[in-house]
Amino acid sequence: MNFDTDPFASHQHDGTDITAPTAARAISPACANLMPITCEDARLAPLSPSPRRRSLPFTCGLAALLLLPGLAQAQIKTQPDGRWRQILGAGASFASGNSNLNSFHLHYDLARQTHHHTVALRAQALYNTSNHQTSAHNNTLEFNGKRNLDERHYVFANASWFRDRIANLKHRLAAAFGRGYQVTTTPNDDWSVFAGLGYSEDRYTVPTVVADQLRVRYGRTELTLGTESHHQLTDTTTAHQRLMFYPALNRNHDRRAELQADLSVSITRQLALTAAAELRYNSDPGINIYKMDRRFITGVSWKLID
Repeated sequence: MNFDTDPFASHQHDGTDITAPTAARAISPACANLMPITCEDARLAPLSPSPRRRSLPFTCGLAALLLLPGLAQAQIKTQPDGRWRQILGAGASFASGNSNLNSFHLHYDLARQTHHHTVALRAQALYNTSNHQTSAHNNTLEFNGKRNLDERHYVFANASWFRDRIANLKHRLAAAFGRGYQVTTTPNDDWSVFAGLGYSEDRYTVPTVVADQLRVRYGRTELTLGTESHHQLTDTTTAHQRLMFYPALNRNHDRRAELQADLSVSITRQLALTAAAELRYNSDPGINIYKMDRRFITGVSWKLID
């Protein structure tokens, strides 16, 4: 039985008590008490009026999603000058009482943009400790490439590796390619939409039932639909969002979705405070695994090269 409500369909809970995923217990004793880091009551304070406030196309409709818990990470804002730019970020959260839970997050970004193409690499890791025992929660490696066809149109290709031990996911390999359209490009706002075709394969730490069969791995061809935007809200504050939807092209009609949204406030030319949200959804993750993961972490980031 899957516990989370499917946001793309109508379901009702049956009143069954929700316990920690049994697949997590099977992975290691350290995982038995670990649950996805969530912050169900997260709130944002209203922004004070600013003369530089401007409309945010499409992102305004997603602004409420910043209230969802997620993962903090600063995104590199590139310029078409051919220079490599790097950001190193770190974040942490702690809890004590009946359980001692600590979480540590690290990420590294590398990107380069010219008038013709953009390439970006990302590595990130989130580690948890529970009662003084440490276990990796999830790790991600991503590559994104884009080549401009003209001022508005471009083609893209991306590949990623993702692991989440608590979700019984040994790793997920995914790749996609397609075309995009640059809706807005100004010194303060950048917004694009894109669509393509991709393939992803999940390998499970413990065999689980997916698509009505006991499986060690599960692959699917899927569409890649998304939007991404960057906004310079003030002289020191920037916002970024990336929303992805992956409907599978198979008879099971699997769906995946990912949302990343972050806010960065510069303290100095190189140092910034960050707060961000990440939401991951999988319509069929396996038995006793939550469909939805939500996380929220604050941190700091450091520009290594500018």
